[in-house]
Amino acid sequence: MSSNPYAKVSQMAPAARTVRAYAAPVNRQTGAVNVFDPATMGGFDLDAPPQPWIDLGWVENFKRTSATKYEALRTGPNSNITAQYRIQPEARVEFDLLTWGKVQLALSGGSQQMNVLAEESTNPQPSGGMPAPPSPVQSGSTFTQINLTPDQLALYNVGDIVAVDVDYNGQTGYLGTWAAGSYIASPLNGPGYLDLVRRVTFNVARVCARTASALQLAEPLITLPTTSMGVQKVVAFVDREGSSFFQEWSCLFVVAPDSGGSSFFYYPRLQPAMGAAETQQAFAAPLFSHQLHVSLRALPTMDSNDNETVLCYRSYFPAANAAV
Repeated sequence: MSSNPYAKVSQMAPAARTVRAYAAPVNRQTGAVNVFDPATMGGFDLDAPPQPWIDLGWVENFKRTSATKYEALRTGPNSNITAQYRIQPEARVEFDLLTWGKVQLALSGGSQQMNVLAEESTNPQPSGGMPAPPSPVQSGSTFTQINLTPDQLALYNVGDIVAVDVDYNGQTGYLGTWAAGSYIASPLNGPGYLDLVRRVTFNVARVCARTASALQLAEPLITLPTTSMGVQKVVAFVDREGSSFFQEWSCLFVVAPDSGGSSFFYYPRLQPAMGAAETQQAFAAPLFSHQLHVSLRALPTMDSNDNETVLCYRSYFPAANAAV
């Protein structure tokens, strides 16, 4: 009998019920991505991911595809293959999101994911008309608490969704603090554009409580509120097929095991590869589940360890005592 304690370790294949997805914003100004380091984040808390990772919930029909082309170098009179090389690196990932939310809609829709702000006028617009004025953020606010003056605090109720960001004052480039929600090539002038940044910001959350001086939030904002920002009530989310902006996010997909090891698929940069689409999964008739279908294309990054071009990282964490 072998004295090796691992000699008869089961070679059980990893088994899981479904895949969990997480997203983090890419800095569109600098191109900086949010890194998933398997050496330090192997203990990634699936139920409480570290900032700025956002839990997208469970996904179904998860499928990864490599479209990178492989070519062969042939030499000699018989055209023998002497080497291989890759051209046009490309990778895609597709899945169906079971949960609808702000970021989920952005990944599915691909273009601007707009906040429909509560209105004070009767000038209807497909993406929302003239909104009620913003409430100025007061000092001392945190990721989960927005301090307001008493008169402004009275405008909000528990259960409201709020958007928190700066005014638009003619700036160009990417709009939205920390996470870009739109791109403006030429300045837009006029009071009707004051709330443009809050229309596209991802700095949104739901109010879970109201104190004498602040709104308490059910989930943390992705950007710390400052006194240069304003707050407005959000009544819905809307996106538009055919507009020019491309979303870009880092994504992490986790195959959490019921047995065996766990797998992590980390894409530093993903952009949409198709427009908005939904899928349906039948329950007992006439009920069905309306799911968001997402198709994303990976953009390249450079690994500083060896300057290699990378589209995706696949990490595997073996189960305890499993043969390696």
